[in-house]
Order: sequence, then structure tokens, then C-alpha cells
Amino acid sequence: MFRRTFLSLSVLPLISGTAIASTLKSVDLLIVGAGAAGLAAACRAAELGIKNVVIIEKEPLIGGSSIRCGGHWSVSETDYQRSLGIKDKDEWFFSDLMEAGQWKNDPQLVKVFIEKGREEYEFLNSLGVQPFSLWASGGSGVPRGHVFDPHKLVRTLLTFAIDHGVKVLTGVKAQRLLMDNSQSITGVEIKRLGGTEVIKTKCVLLASGGFGNNRKMLERYVSDLENVQVFSGNGNTGDGHQMAMALGAELIDTEYIKPSYGFIRNAADANDFSMIFYSGAVILNQNGERFVDESMSYKDIGPIALVQPNGRSYIIFDENIRLMQLQNRPPEKRLFGHITQDSKHIYFAEDLSEAARRAGLNPENTVRTIQNYNQSIKTGKEVSFKRLSLSGAFGTPVPIEKAPFYIMPATCGIMGTYCGIRVNAKTQVLIQGKHPVKNLLAAGEIMGGVHGANFTPGCGFGKALAFGRAAGETAAGVLAI
Repeated sequence: MFRRTFLSLSVLPLISGTAIASTLKSVDLLIVGAGAAGLAAACRAAELGIKNVVIIEKEPLIGGSSIRCGGHWSVSETDYQRSLGIKDKDEWFFSDLMEAGQWKNDPQLVKVFIEKGREEYEFLNSLGVQPFSLWASGGSGVPRGHVFDPHKLVRTLLTFAIDHGVKVLTGVKAQRLLMDNSQSITGVEIKRLGGTEVIKTKCVLLASGGFGNNRKMLERYVSDLENVQVFSGNGNTGDGHQMAMALGAELIDTEYIKPSYGFIRNAADANDFSMIFYSGAVILNQNGERFVDESMSYKDIGPIALVQPNGRSYIIFDENIRLMQLQNRPPEKRLFGHITQDSKHIYFAEDLSEAARRAGLNPENTVRTIQNYNQSIKTGKEVSFKRLSLSGAFGTPVPIEKAPFYIMPATCGIMGTYCGIRVNAKTQVLIQGKHPVKNLLAAGEIMGGVHGANFTPGCGFGKALAFGRAAGETAAGVLAI
């Protein structure tokens, strides 16, 4: 699937890093990274009249983590929500994000995220990019997770950028920021086939993603990676973090890096992931016992699942929930659309006890656990582990009773680092945590301060798009001076 996407993007007029012309030695805005954040920033800057915008991408292909994600983007007060009868308010979204982050997130950044996220959403809508589903997830009081085709969205941004004069160079790695005595960025040292050189620039945006694929860096902040897979863009190796930190920038929120729960066992990529527990599935350990409130954020579920007996856990659901999930999350057809006895990632049977036996769970305990769960739902009694909703504060738990019954062994993975460089509300990088560099910006996964102690699903992709837009506007303001 990714290969087809990459090939379709490659037909656009990208420029190889080996063909940098002398006219590109000096640019107005240099963007490091061609994921959603970098592309959104380039589009906005070009839209505001900045003529000499260049994106450099060290990978041969563009898109970064954005084309690997599920396209889940949390936005409030949209026409799509209203068309489905969903009432939402920015204030509710703000409260949900701050509470999920345990008020460790920067409230000013959260406000920018909400405001610029909707502006970017409306911009993309105007270009014909529309959501095809709406989703409620852990940490959200109402459904606001708009599901997009991330490949179409990235292609649309790339096309708009190129059509408006933005140059995109692949195979070019930024490796050092140059700063003068007045604390202003003057250029970027790059490496490409043939050697190193300097691109002079009036403004730099770091949109280079996280550091999930830098094992050494990741191990500094995550204590137990033995049972955790990493699913991140190939270029997410912390280059931008290290360049900014070399100038005195501060890396924050590293204590909140957590694995996400919902990957199939031996997952091949980030698409082998499901949040079907937000449609009503429950999670059991190998003993056939529930151990968590399934409406919690999947990042809260992850650490709890990892300490279960033998580190094993299982997602259990019935036919009704399977069909509901396919309606809510069409991309998960690859996991749940056509299940047979040959399927490697899931077990099923007409009888729950038999399904448990096939999956390696204690059959008697599994049946008893599901019967008790169903009884609690039907009688209105408190469900164990205080599950009061499907996800966050939305939806009512549903019984698991219609055959066939499905059991999917599940595990955890790191999709993003969710921490990053400290910035202000204008996306300007802060040196020593307090001094903004007016022409050094950071947007997307590389920036910290947005999520706080926890990550709300739909806000990773959303952060790239919202703060990419914000950074484009800041850059236009800097260059107008």
C-alpha cells in the first residue's frame, strides 16, 4: 500500500538533492522535513506571499510519519460534526486536552492547536479533502476524530505547495544550524551526495519529526523497550532535536513517552493497529480476566498491558462490534474485513469458549468474565474497572453476545515520541527555555508542550497540520519585517 502511494507522489516535480542549483544557495524560508507539518507550513507561507520557500527532505520519498498514520485528526466545531448532529465546542476540546495531559501541557499551545487545526481543516476542505468518518476516542468527550485518507491529504498539500512555487529537495540532510552573534539563524549546513555545503536563509522551520528510529536516543528516555515495537517514519532520527539542542534549546516532556496499545502481534507497520475497544471490545489477559478500563487513552492502556502475565493481552469482540468498527474506521477493513481460519492475527469461533481455547486463554475464565461484563451492562450496575463509556466520556458500553466471537492477541508499539523542543505560541524555538529565536521555528512531532502527560488520539497528525500552519504564518511575519 505504501509503495503505491510513494510512486504516485514521485510523479510530482520534486528536485533531487544532487541537482541543487546555485539559485537555491540562498532562500527566504528553509523547511527541514517534508511531512505534514513542513508541507502545511510551506502552503501557508506561499499563500501569504512568501516567494522563495524550499523544503529539504533527507529521505528519497516525502510524507514522513504522516503517510504512515491512520489519518485520524481531532478537530472541534466542524461542519462535518454538525452534519452528523454532533455538538462540540472549542472550550470542551480545550478541557479534554488539558485534563488528558494532567495540566502538564502548555495552555497557550493547546489553544493554538485548536484554532489553527480548524483553520487548516477548512483550508484542506476547500481543496477537496474531506473526512469520510468521525470517531470518538479515549480522552474525547464527543466524537471529533475526523478520519482522512492521509495519502490524499499529503498529496494535496504537496501539489498546492509546488503549484505555488515551493521547491522540494529530496536526499538532502540538514546537519547543523548556523547562528550569528545576535542569536539569529543565518543558514543551514546540509549534506547531500557529493559533499556538504551551506544554504543561507532568513528563516528556518524544523519539521523533521520525532526520534523513534534513533534507538540510542530513545533508550535514554524509555526504560523497557524489550516488548515494544517502534513504528515511525524512516527519517525520525532526532536530527532536528539535536541541531536545536546544540544551540541551547530544551527538550521537554520526555518523561511522558509511552507505548500505544492496539497493535496486532508481530505487526508489520503502523496500520496493523486498531482501537476497536472504543467500539465496545474488551481487553483480557491470558488468564481470561479484564484488567483495565478500555475507554482510557490507548497510551494509558499500554503500560498496564505490558505488566500482565507473560506480557500478553487480548482484545475480545463479537460480530456486532466488528461491523461497528468497520463502519467507524473503514481503513481497518484490512484487519477485520475478511477473517478466515487462515488469518494469522486473530482467532474466532461460534462459541466463545472455543475461541478462547484457540487463542490460548483460559476458556472458563473468559466465558465468566464476558458473562459478568454483559450482565453489568444490562442491569446498569457498575462495570468493573469503572468503564462508563465506549471512549472518553462518549458512548455506552455494549454487550458481547453475537457470534462469531473474535479474539485478537494485541501488544504495544511506539508510533511517536510525543515530546520535543520547547517553543512559544508562535512556534519559535526557545533557547534555555525562555529566549525565543525569532527566525528558528519548530512544528509537528519535533515540538513539545502540546500533549502534556498523555496523548489524545488524533492529535499527532493534527499537531503537524495545526502547527505547520501556525509556523507558516510566523515565518511570513518574520520575513515581512
